[in-house]
Amino acid sequence: MARVGVIGGAGYVGLVTGVGLAALGHKTVSMDLDQARLAQLRNGKSAVYEEGLEPLLAQLIKDDWISFTDSQSEAVEDADAVFIAVGTPSLDSGAADLSAVIAVAEQLREQIKNYTVIVVKSTVPVGTLDVITEILSRDLEEGDDFDVVSNPEFLREGSGLIDFFAPSRVIVGTHSERARKILRDIYKPLLEQRTAVETDFVDSSRQIPYLETDAVSAQLTKYAANAYLATRISYINEIAGLSEKIGGNIGDIIEGLGLDPRIGPGYLQPGIGFGGPCLDKDLRALITVAGENSYDPVLFNGVLQRNELQLREVMKKITDAIGPSLYQKRIALLGLAFKEGTNDVRHSLSIRLYRALRDQGASVIGHDVLAADDARKLEPELKASGDLRTVIDDTDAIVVLNDEPTYRDLDLTIASDSSNKPFVLDTRGVLDIRKLESKGIVVEVVGKAK
Repeated sequence: MARVGVIGGAGYVGLVTGVGLAALGHKTVSMDLDQARLAQLRNGKSAVYEEGLEPLLAQLIKDDWISFTDSQSEAVEDADAVFIAVGTPSLDSGAADLSAVIAVAEQLREQIKNYTVIVVKSTVPVGTLDVITEILSRDLEEGDDFDVVSNPEFLREGSGLIDFFAPSRVIVGTHSERARKILRDIYKPLLEQRTAVETDFVDSSRQIPYLETDAVSAQLTKYAANAYLATRISYINEIAGLSEKIGGNIGDIIEGLGLDPRIGPGYLQPGIGFGGPCLDKDLRALITVAGENSYDPVLFNGVLQRNELQLREVMKKITDAIGPSLYQKRIALLGLAFKEGTNDVRHSLSIRLYRALRDQGASVIGHDVLAADDARKLEPELKASGDLRTVIDDTDAIVVLNDEPTYRDLDLTIASDSSNKPFVLDTRGVLDIRKLESKGIVVEVVGKAK
């Protein structure tokens, strides 16, 4: 058993990491400055939705494997390793904002009393670990008092616990053998698929790849992975646009592509583009790092440009269907979170679409199974509800924005009985088009010729 601290432990990555480490049998102290979230967590509740999280959290608190504090000193005291999981949002320049990471490091310099491994979970550009090392080295000795390690996270919101307990890979980046040994010991229960409490998320049928490398390669692997996923999304959106123009069926095209074992089906679903807290942010950071090193990232710039254009394409489809003036047109957006299965509306393209429609005078109402409350907190003027019927009734247009299963059997009986039958734009290809068209409703699917 190790003693670990998690800084940023009430955020998505920090919470899943802290809960996961505690479930592996490590005494875990999670620190955060958000008092409201800390109060919820101490009661076994979470503002971050993740399937199966609250029951596991409650058990870990009961068994005294995890605790929550607003004191960084408490999280660092006697810790074998401290995991940094604070946010690194994009600045206007596209660079990652490292102010929170630097603030943590400056406090760590005064708080570390015994050898401690500083494990950076936050997604940070190459060179950040050198900055942390420089800060700590003003009062401490690298190798004797501390080592800094890159241990990037590969957590998908909505599937975070699955990704922690059955990860596609674990990557540890450092040249310090002492630090590597401590990380091996911390992850040993995971690799051996042993947990201190019962959990349904362990996949005993597969071996977990564990890669040790240098810090630069570990950090760049994280950025490269997200840039590649973003590339696939922009790629299929561009193919979908071409398919519409020349009479193709994007569903069949995706199936044909996915059957190629060199390609596979993942992240080949057209839509409004990629949003969320990772892909856009990390792609912009990678572009910025390339520019700072006199390297022209032509491909990555193209991926970002296609993503920006995709939102305009969706707006154009709406105005082409219901008229150039959106003033007082009632438009329903189905799916406000950046993807289904989460309540995260940060950087959601659905919210960006809402703002664009609102700015043109439209009356927008949104639906989401999990994120309606969070959307209203972010955008107080947005009318949002978890009642699908209320949202779709008496609309001029309905836009389906994610793969929420509720939308697959969308029933527009009331809406279709209205004299003003809505235009339906399916950006995800999930609706029963024949059923809707039989009611006289015009449906357009992204990537499918009219």
